[in-house]
Amino acid sequence: MRDEALIHFHYGKKISAGVQLPLNGGAAPELISEAAPWLDPRDPGRCVVGFCAAHPTLVGDITNAPPEGWQDWGFARWDDWFGRINGVFLVDLMQLRVVQYPLYSCGSQVVRCDLSALPRRLVPVAEWLAT
Repeated sequence: MRDEALIHFHYGKKISAGVQLPLNGGAAPELISEAAPWLDPRDPGRCVVGFCAAHPTLVGDITNAPPEGWQDWGFARWDDWFGRINGVFLVDLMQLRVVQYPLYSCGSQVVRCDLSALPRRLVPVAEWLAT
């Protein structure tokens, strides 16, 4: 049985193309944690590049970003998008959490993932002055 996973990075409504892992899909949270220093905290597309740079031999393919409205998708839609063994992992760059939509489930789950090694998060000057 194949151990696949698909990883998308998102910042608000902006979502990246998906990184397909044909093997080691169950290790996706650990692989995301290891790739954190190469991820861009505000640019989902650059996160795909960073993940590929961190794990060049593990990425099997890149898939399109999901269509508009993806943020309202439940389990069934994510399962239709990529219903394979370990399913879809959504890396939320705003909340620094990872949600998994695994196959053989009926919902999503937040998985343990250490994103503390992300490069310093940039804060707009206007926000910084307001605090």
